[in-house]
Amino acid sequence: MTTDTADVQRYADAIMAMIKEDQVTGQVPSDVTSWDELDESVDLNDYYRQAQMPSGTHEATELHNAVTDEVARRLAGSQGGPWGVTWTDHDGTVMNISRAVGYATRAEAEAVGHEYFTEHGGEYQVHES
Repeated sequence: MTTDTADVQRYADAIMAMIKEDQVTGQVPSDVTSWDELDESVDLNDYYRQAQMPSGTHEATELHNAVTDEVARRLAGSQGGPWGVTWTDHDGTVMNISRAVGYATRAEAEAVGHEYFTEHGGEYQVHES
């Protein structure tokens, strides 16, 4: 059995958004590039629980492993990219919520923007540097 790529991407996007939010708050270092480094700051299983990933079956384990591999790949490649995100508050205040080095994919930047929007309202814009 193969794991659905769309599911892997969706869960990885959600987890990456949580990691980025934790970086914004300072709970996770902004330059983290591996699961081992991330594990020094947070309980990694919290990300899986918050993403509401299934558990308890062989298929769920395969999905978990595939998501772990995808997030690890993204973290290893997190040296940056051309995508950034800005957020505008209800009062018009604009804030760059991107990492200093940007995001490698538009989907990753969209996930960060959407997560911030969901929590804070306002609006976000993804842009290419």
